[in-house]
Amino acid sequence: DDPGITTLLKPWKVPSGRKPSEAVAELKDLISSYPPGQNGVDGGGFKIVQTTDNYVYAQFESLKKGKIDDVEFSIGKDGVVLVRASGRFAMKADFGSNAKRLNYLATRLAEKGWTAPAITKDTHPYYFSMNSGKEKVQCV
Repeated sequence: DDPGITTLLKPWKVPSGRKPSEAVAELKDLISSYPPGQNGVDGGGFKIVQTTDNYVYAQFESLKKGKIDDVEFSIGKDGVVLVRASGRFAMKADFGSNAKRLNYLATRLAEKGWTAPAITKDTHPYYFSMNSGKEKVQCV
């Protein structure tokens, strides 16, 4: 398994007719209402670092060790959303924190008509194999 390929996220998609700036506003609202500690991750909170008409960059922080995960969304004029989520340390495992966070966001966006595929052990077997059996959650 090539982790450079098996950890790629499929693009998300905003509902038809929605402008990138409207998608950015939805992402900002969702992130701003994000509950730190949901599903055992991000207990240290988050902050939106940068936004433009078609881009959102946020940081999520673990409670105990203050580790930061970066999450970026780039929205094209065609409504395709490229998503990047990564810890800052060169660890292969993030103890599932990025998947838990993105799945939380994706579920809420899907309720608003977005297409945002979940990250599962079937869609990302390498990611889950690197994070299975971990007793601690990095971003608590």
